[in-house]
Amino acid sequence: MPSDSGPPELSSQTSEASKLHEFNLLVGCPRNREKAARSEVQYFVGDLIEDDALRVSMTRISGILTCWTGLDPFDVVHKLREYAIENAYQFRFAIRFTPLELCVPSDIESIVKAAELLLQKIGEDETFRVTVRRRHTELENMQVVEAVASVIPRKVNLDNPDRIVWIEIVGEMTGLSVLIPDEDILSIMTMRDDQY
Repeated sequence: MPSDSGPPELSSQTSEASKLHEFNLLVGCPRNREKAARSEVQYFVGDLIEDDALRVSMTRISGILTCWTGLDPFDVVHKLREYAIENAYQFRFAIRFTPLELCVPSDIESIVKAAELLLQKIGEDETFRVTVRRRHTELENMQVVEAVASVIPRKVNLDNPDRIVWIEIVGEMTGLSVLIPDEDILSIMTMRDDQY
């Protein structure tokens, strides 16, 4: 899992400049509220969870922040979920948190290689689905879904999978994770709806 040595890489030739664009936590917010969301992330993750290594970056994409946490991004999301159960309305702008395990360039070959590295997280008897969220890219959803699914020798279940291969394409960089549905992504709006 993440350490102080920096973001996980598929290639040791990744330059220091490109490392700055890597992320292991994606935060969604209302459009044009990125600065307020950034402050909330700094408070919730940096101060509340005490992540001294936290870096929060603005993107060219409205409603999206990329973050590098020095902690396990899954632990961060789970801790935020525990806090949000009693305090959902304190999350006014940072309203969706997605943990990511690998960050690679936004091309099919790199994305497929990353998916293969995460394959071990899907048990041989487990089902899966590939979900792609894309922004500022010419890659098509089905192009990515089909390429990734073709290297995962597991049964597909689109409606109720055991695991989701989650792919977030954010311009030139793409983050990937294998997630447990309804557990590993924190959606504040869904949580609020469930409470009422």
